[in-house]
Amino acid sequence: MDKIIFFHMNQLGDLLFSLPVLKAAKEELNSQNYSVINQGLAPILVASGLVDGFFDKNMYDTKFIRKEKFNRAVLFSESPKSLLRAFFSKIRERVGFETASLNFLLTKKVKRTVVPSLFNNKELGTTIGLKNIQEDYTHIINIPQENINNVMKWLKKNNLDSSKTIAVSVGASKKRQDKCLENSKWVKVIDILSKKGFSCVLSGAEWEEKHLKRIVQECKTNPKLFIVQGGILDTAAFFKKSSLFLGIDSGAMHLAAAVGTKCVGVFGYTDPLQVGPMPLDKHIIIKRDNISLISPEDIVNVIL
Repeated sequence: MDKIIFFHMNQLGDLLFSLPVLKAAKEELNSQNYSVINQGLAPILVASGLVDGFFDKNMYDTKFIRKEKFNRAVLFSESPKSLLRAFFSKIRERVGFETASLNFLLTKKVKRTVVPSLFNNKELGTTIGLKNIQEDYTHIINIPQENINNVMKWLKKNNLDSSKTIAVSVGASKKRQDKCLENSKWVKVIDILSKKGFSCVLSGAEWEEKHLKRIVQECKTNPKLFIVQGGILDTAAFFKKSSLFLGIDSGAMHLAAAVGTKCVGVFGYTDPLQVGPMPLDKHIIIKRDNISLISPEDIVNVIL
């Protein structure tokens, strides 16, 4: 039996891009899968049922990894720390991307094209002998009923009909602010959709709350605010129960697509052919190389 350790990247979308490889490893190799991951994202892996254990990405001591005697390491991450940990953990086969700065520590190197993507991750999977890697990340996460119940209670408390609820995600990390659309445009979109009978709910993490509250205050239609407090699986459950996801290119968009919710993705310079919601033909993409050229009408017209 193969015993494989996967080194994941830091972002939610990148984690979702890796799930088809873990799934194929389980199905084809009957492998024991372990992951090195940020703890906040670990519930996604638990909900997938594809891992037998995981290690905190911020843990520097490799003795716990060495103790498990892995025969393979698959590195979605190109970070020096990941490659060094795999090397000093004495794992015989280390497969990763040739673009990693410490690629000389790898025993097998795979070409990576442009940005992190499912396509690139499939190349890693193929290199370890996997033949049937799923083309997208849908229907891999099984959201626990507890999280579904949390969201249903929240919807009831706020008098919202899930069939008319649109999850709106407007934020990005501090390093990705160039992906964002101006607040004033979101305000106009939300007000138009609300007047047409939809319930727009701004969704985000706790650190985004102040920003999202400013948008709410500028709206004339008093949209609701869903701030994640019960962990990332509550967010996944909220997206699953929503009738539509509307937002920028982000991990939230990929999470919504992964749980089967139709997405309207607003894209600037990033390429939806590489990093769009999957499968792409089931979603709606609005793209301008300069995202500031996208108008509220561009967004509203594809929904109404």
